[in-house]
Amino acid sequence: MDPLISMNKNRLPTILMILSICSLAQAGLSKATSSSGMASTAHPLATHAAQSIYKIGGNSIDAAIAASLTLSVVEPSMSGLGGRAQAIVRYPDGRFQGYNGMTEIPRGFVVQSKMANSGYTTVATPGLLALLQVLHENHGSLPFQRLVQPAIEHAQKGFAVLPGEALRHQRSVKILIRDPGITQAYLSRRKTAVKAGDILKQPTLALTLTRLSDFGPDDFYQGQIAREISTDMARNGGFITLDDLRAYQVLPGRYIHFPYRNYEIHTLAAPAGGGLVAKAMMLLAQYDVSSLSDRSWALLMAQALALSIESMADDYYETDLDQLTDASWARQRLKRIRLPVLTDSVNASPTEISSNKPSADSLATERGHTSHFVTADCSGLALSMTQTLGPLFGAKVATASLGFPYAATMGGYLRTGRQDPGSRPRTAIAPVVVTLNQKIVLALGAAGGIKIPSAIVQALSRYIDQGKNIQDALELPRVHPASTIDKNHKRQVPLEHFQAETTIGGWTPADVGSWRRAGFEVTEINNEASFARIHALERKNNTLTGAADPDWEGSALPSLECEPGAISKILE
Repeated sequence: MDPLISMNKNRLPTILMILSICSLAQAGLSKATSSSGMASTAHPLATHAAQSIYKIGGNSIDAAIAASLTLSVVEPSMSGLGGRAQAIVRYPDGRFQGYNGMTEIPRGFVVQSKMANSGYTTVATPGLLALLQVLHENHGSLPFQRLVQPAIEHAQKGFAVLPGEALRHQRSVKILIRDPGITQAYLSRRKTAVKAGDILKQPTLALTLTRLSDFGPDDFYQGQIAREISTDMARNGGFITLDDLRAYQVLPGRYIHFPYRNYEIHTLAAPAGGGLVAKAMMLLAQYDVSSLSDRSWALLMAQALALSIESMADDYYETDLDQLTDASWARQRLKRIRLPVLTDSVNASPTEISSNKPSADSLATERGHTSHFVTADCSGLALSMTQTLGPLFGAKVATASLGFPYAATMGGYLRTGRQDPGSRPRTAIAPVVVTLNQKIVLALGAAGGIKIPSAIVQALSRYIDQGKNIQDALELPRVHPASTIDKNHKRQVPLEHFQAETTIGGWTPADVGSWRRAGFEVTEINNEASFARIHALERKNNTLTGAADPDWEGSALPSLECEPGAISKILE
């Protein structure tokens, strides 16, 4: 029996335990739901970690830190200590603050003609822990030591691996096995990956977390952990030095806000992806979206998103924030959007309803990576935060003595922009908060690569234009432009070719046939979790409600009504 992974012959009790954790988190049967805070995260154990912090008097930032660190343990394929993050915080007085904890390309990095997609040469200076430290210093109320405890406990004692995480381990095993640090952390002695229901223990990561508990995140950037990172990088051809770690600083997030209907959308521009959200929604604002049928809504959405994504070719770094939220950009592009009259056909031809499914290899990418969570409490603090390693397991390498994977930054992954030493390459992550009359209505974000802004825009339009509640907005089917990256690392985005979610409850053959008869090329995607995963909080009628994407294994605390007068603080 492997000391780290319990391969149960009879896995039914463990699987039932997994289902119990998920159902408790989503159905609200936990006693801790009486606390005055809300959280929605990508894993039930991370949601419960946040809940446990609320229960002992922590605020939403304390809860977020506990959730973030727990996600690093229980969803190591998606995010972790070696990764990057962006966050937006809404203060009790109505102010907003963005935080940029993206990975930073080391000063000694040298661009080569052919760069690897994974390995030590793709690793940049991590930013997640520095971001958590700044959040704690600015807003935290409990000792950092207390906030690390849930993560330490899950790393030490182990946790039952959920089916989605197990699938990501299994799909990555052929490349994970190449690195001793990753192999030691996640694979059995037989070099096999975990299965759903296995108990995964991470004693090395537990020691690293314990050191962070004892000495704080500073140890990661200038203490023993920093020395172990720099030594391992030098030994394996990586670029991060002790000087890079010591010099790392969290930068202000590039906060932007813009009106949409009667609402105000608050998010972060490049290197975050909120600018794509802004441009797509400015295009939608030119239409009476509420009057459109769902099929026409999908056509408009696909083209607005395509134009937004296409804009990265000309405005990759979004240097002018005022121009980014200027509606004239949208008005200039309206003539490129086509909204034909859609027809129905009683007898759709086989070509209209054929399914074009991705291969198993592409599906691992389609199902994506990254983790988003939101927290809010009655003191007036709310946070929307996205953290990531890039692709699954990031660079697919780990320092054996530390027990966590590093994000992939340089090389093939973030290849659509320059990779200059000292820079922080752009990604699609886009934490969002929505207000109405200066009161919080929504806090949300997503995981899933370039489909992150796409999913967010569709959820917002479902909520604002169609009047759906947030859970219904997350459950309804999505579309996404069918973009490709050419040999010059430029993203090509044809306006009339898009993907449609055709899983159970999704777009129907009749929908697809109608679009194709109108001249659009439609690729049907019949795989769950292929259109990003949103976690959100909604405020309605003085009640905070958490919502977790049904395509994922995350959870949210149930509806919460704060004490009389307390709810007004978070909404003012």
